[in-house]
Amino acid sequence: MIERDPANTAPAEAGLAQFDQQSASRMLRILIGFTWMSAGATLASALLGSGSPLSNALASLWFVVSSFFLLLWPKMTLFWHRCVALTILTLLILQWSLSWVVAPPADAMIGILLGLLYIPILVMVTSLLWAHYSLAIGATIGVVMGVIALVGSRRDALSDAYLSDWRLGLMIAATYCLFAWLLSIWAGERAELRRTTERVERLHEAANTDTLTGIANRRVAERRLQVFAAGHRRYAIMMIDIDHFKLVNDHHGHDMGDRILQRVAEILTARMRPQDTVARWGGEEFLVIAESVTRDEAAIIAESLRSLVELGTQEVLSTTISIGVVHSNVGRGTEQMLKRADEALYAAKNSGRNRAITL
Repeated sequence: MIERDPANTAPAEAGLAQFDQQSASRMLRILIGFTWMSAGATLASALLGSGSPLSNALASLWFVVSSFFLLLWPKMTLFWHRCVALTILTLLILQWSLSWVVAPPADAMIGILLGLLYIPILVMVTSLLWAHYSLAIGATIGVVMGVIALVGSRRDALSDAYLSDWRLGLMIAATYCLFAWLLSIWAGERAELRRTTERVERLHEAANTDTLTGIANRRVAERRLQVFAAGHRRYAIMMIDIDHFKLVNDHHGHDMGDRILQRVAEILTARMRPQDTVARWGGEEFLVIAESVTRDEAAIIAESLRSLVELGTQEVLSTTISIGVVHSNVGRGTEQMLKRADEALYAAKNSGRNRAITL
């Protein structure tokens, strides 16, 4: 099975946006687990007579909701993770409203503190999951919280807790809007970094890939040969040329010639192993570098390639190839080996084509 040169394959790494969203999903799951444990501890303390009816009711609600999300989490997709984040954020805003509007002073203090601690974290996680809407999410949450605090600050019951100052609402709204703005700047910079990374990857792929066939180009093959030569590895070079390719272009058109090149590239790639290199050398010529093979094994591989191309191109247009093979045990440098492989290829051509000759 074939080792492709790194340039033979498009990068498989996830984009930065996807990475951020996956990280946010993991953070959200941790937060839900923490909520579940906190709610469970509150309910356990309620059995000992602690807590008010409102706080125990809210703890029961959070315990049920978090248990539900944790049970379903393995089956959820990223879209549902986003929905869960919005749901939890909505529930926190509802609890924030209860704390300011109807809760007794002691419960109100606890609820407001929990909101101030948890909601920024949830806003950050939700913004990562909904990257393009980070500013809208943060600003909306800030305005809603500020309005609720502004309304709730009029309650006389909260005056002893020093929460009756109307400026608290404006301060909370302004703080969250600033937080949302900073998050949106960060998200925008991450998006630009992602686009730059993708452009670099596309340029790298274009510089190392043959556009027509999708396999490595000559630049990659030359680099691989330099690596082999520097490491004193045992390898074989196979110079491959499509027989009578000019006649194919002349009689059947360049479109047919392109299809033949693509089909030959597919056959060569499918036959070789992952550690081998298959590259288009130029025109109708291909170069195969087989790693860790003996001279006899290289000859067998070359013969199998010749046979596979002869059989595998019949569905497009019956085509044959000639192959010149040289093995590294001849003790020559890379340039000399390429020259010898070329000589073997011409010997195969002069011997009637559709054959592989090993020097």
